[in-house]
Amino acid sequence: MKLTSTQKTMKFLRTAGFFLLLCYACPSFGQLVPISLKERIENATIILEGKVISQAAYWDETQTHIYTANTVEVYKVFKGQLTAKQVEIITRGGIVGDRMERISNTLELKVGDAGVFTTIPNKAKINTTTQLTKLKAYAGIQGFIAYDTTNATANDVFNNYKNIPKELHSKIVDQTKSNFKTIQKAPFKIELQ
Repeated sequence: MKLTSTQKTMKFLRTAGFFLLLCYACPSFGQLVPISLKERIENATIILEGKVISQAAYWDETQTHIYTANTVEVYKVFKGQLTAKQVEIITRGGIVGDRMERISNTLELKVGDAGVFTTIPNKAKINTTTQLTKLKAYAGIQGFIAYDTTNATANDVFNNYKNIPKELHSKIVDQTKSNFKTIQKAPFKIELQ
């Protein structure tokens, strides 16, 4: 039996409608799964407070992907062995020449971003121009808790911290069971409110 053009159109619309319904019925595709602060603290090898002071993008060794080396000035270390005043936090994506790579649901930083980074060693093979320690955020986009230094608040993808010293720093210190180490004075002041 041959279908008329109206029947073909109706069949196409039903099929398209089914796939649209499937996309809306399964919202977990591409969604972020919350990772608790506790889990981020447990799994990070270095937790630091810092500020992005510069960025440079590089190809990986196979010239397959672009990575951005975010130079971060380190102010406090909450966990791990780190004495350096600067590190590089490596993130996926960036611009090299006329090529751009952008990855959804990944950490994107900009110069001036300040906050707490929960990090692990970076394993991506890229050749940056520095000898700084190379780290990456544990839990991707959730591995950075951004500060709003004007009102001493912070937030990550799923959480807001209304008082940085009381609600964020103290939780990290309580869980790591050690006080933070100051590496250098931060250019901003966060006071208890």
